[in-house]
Amino acid sequence: MSPPVGAARHRPHVVFVTRSCGFPEGMAATNRVRLLGRALLEHGVDVKVICPRVTERPGAVINRRTRGVSEGIAFLYAPGCTVRSDSFVVRRSREARGFLVALVCLARLKRQGKLDCVYLPEVSKTWRPYALVLRRWLDCLSVPVIAEVNELPGSEAMLPEAVSRRLSHLDRVAGVVAISGWLADWAAAEAARLGQHVEVAEVPIVVDVCEQEVTPYPQGTPMFVYSASDYFDVVTFILRAMKRVWKDHAECRITMTGVNPEVVARLAVREGLESALTDGRIAVTGYLERRELLLTYRSAAALLIPLSDDLESRARFPSKIGEYLASARPVVTTDVGEIERFLRDGETAYVTAPGDVEAYGAKMLEVLNDPARASCVGAAGRRVAEDRLQYALYGPSLAALIDTVSVRA
Repeated sequence: MSPPVGAARHRPHVVFVTRSCGFPEGMAATNRVRLLGRALLEHGVDVKVICPRVTERPGAVINRRTRGVSEGIAFLYAPGCTVRSDSFVVRRSREARGFLVALVCLARLKRQGKLDCVYLPEVSKTWRPYALVLRRWLDCLSVPVIAEVNELPGSEAMLPEAVSRRLSHLDRVAGVVAISGWLADWAAAEAARLGQHVEVAEVPIVVDVCEQEVTPYPQGTPMFVYSASDYFDVVTFILRAMKRVWKDHAECRITMTGVNPEVVARLAVREGLESALTDGRIAVTGYLERRELLLTYRSAAALLIPLSDDLESRARFPSKIGEYLASARPVVTTDVGEIERFLRDGETAYVTAPGDVEAYGAKMLEVLNDPARASCVGAAGRRVAEDRLQYALYGPSLAALIDTVSVRA
């Protein structure tokens, strides 16, 4: 029901409760929380983030503050610290404390009239036992839950009905944000199976295009960039594609970020590429600070993200693609899942069939053999990011989803 004319509009309050991603600094999961939070803030919604667990490992600490405000988003590490202890007992006690503190904080916010909805951005198998308790707690508080579904769900439907209902990602969920069309369809079907009314909104990968400056296409020795995690099969696929590239462009380099150098070295040796390791044509940087990562994108001839032809890849939509496109550098990928909905081969990206190393290497050679065209493809890819993936575009639909589930609660 709309408020009376002249009445002050209630400012909605939403709390993101994370599981494994840190805040405000981090990788893909953190950046999605940050950008969706900003989209809501810019549309008049108050946003907070609660981290029930520590997220940082000694020697690789990027979040040190246990509370504060970043880009207008208040955040709290409920355990009272951010860094993982070496002691198993301490880790478990901090995890228990953090979860209990998070529950108490949510109850307090509800009493203060500062909690209309809880958003769970990481609905995964490892989060499930905690999510079950959390959702029941919020049910007691009459606080609706919006769950984000961004990866292949489990197979609860194969279990006995009484069990599968309790283990479902959608148990006691009022709304779902799906990152892909496949997952939106799954959520609608799962809600029907459970006999629940669940509001489903599709919000694809999002990016802040303003974060990346558009610069001229790079000259000089060409370099490809792959930025992701230690997907052994993907790294092996890229190394094999580089073999094809090096037949015609022996000088070309490949930089991998976010992956373990030891893993890449082991796989490179297995593929007979020791010389490329020693002469620097294969470079592995590990984790990069965000500013340095974006500079690395802009120095690339193209950005690589081959997707496998499996159900997991068809369901998900890697956030890295949005960042790649925003850099105005051409993306070389494979036609899996959401790719055909957003990108066109030779126009907004270089796209080939999945699993074909020779074809993928040939697309990489297209980039190197025609830099002017590659520059145009990169520019067109950035326009896709601006027109369809810019985070602010989804503030209205997210705010509407929060209003809808809050009214129903």
